Amino acid sequence: LKRKHLSKVALVMGPSGAGKTTAIGQIPEVGIKGLDPKETFVFNSLGKDLPFPGSAVDYTYWHKENNPEGNMLKTSNSMVVLQWMDYINSKMPHIKSIVIDDNTHQSSMEYIRRIKESGWEKFNDIAANMVAIAEKAGSLRDDLVVFILHHTTSTGDGLIEDKKIEAQTLGKLVKEKLGSYEAFFTVILLAQKAKTHDGGIDYSFLTQDADSTAKTPIGMFKEARIPNDLGFVRDTVVNYYEKKKNNVKVKESK
Repeated sequence: LKRKHLSKVALVMGPSGAGKTTAIGQIPEVGIKGLDPKETFVFNSLGKDLPFPGSAVDYTYWHKENNPEGNMLKTSNSMVVLQWMDYINSKMPHIKSIVIDDNTHQSSMEYIRRIKESGWEKFNDIAANMVAIAEKAGSLRDDLVVFILHHTTSTGDGLIEDKKIEAQTLGKLVKEKLGSYEAFFTVILLAQKAKTHDGGIDYSFLTQDADSTAKTPIGMFKEARIPNDLGFVRDTVVNYYEKKKNNVKVKESK
């Protein structure tokens, strides 16, 4: 290993509809800086439309002949994601952010494709692929930030039984053998939505939370609740690790 530093990784977890994918987009009208599409590559597991204005212009599917400048790939094949992460790392230096949306479906769709197989082999493969993606995400060049979007599962009601929200895994292997999927990540954000007094919906990320596995390093974020904005998150994460090393601040989000 010749490099002194490696890529940064953030696990962004939450239920469907909580604003995880929306956080990719540049939506100034609601104060979301988002990620620069010229520097971002998205793995779209289910091929869904990205839920923000102009997404069809900003993000187009890569094709070797028809669209070699594309910045999005539809795949729920973990091996393809791993191969492409290596390709981006070595052959696409202009890419500074990678988004896996949604990492949960890398597992669920593999299970569906292999549903007729008996035995435990498919569960072993699914667990190994989940771990491989997490490890690969944190082993790339140091100017890359990888965002792994992921679904959650909840236990307890907070009254009779303690409430706990954690990353969803298919099968028990990852949790039983590793303790949790979250063990691979230093930055874990929990996407939430809540009703506002005027009847609207407020979307946010929790950086620390007693009822979930959300966590971030001490002093990285000033608030426990931040906007669901991956551009802001990227700036903050990079600045946190770089400011003491170089004593130079990355331009902060506004």
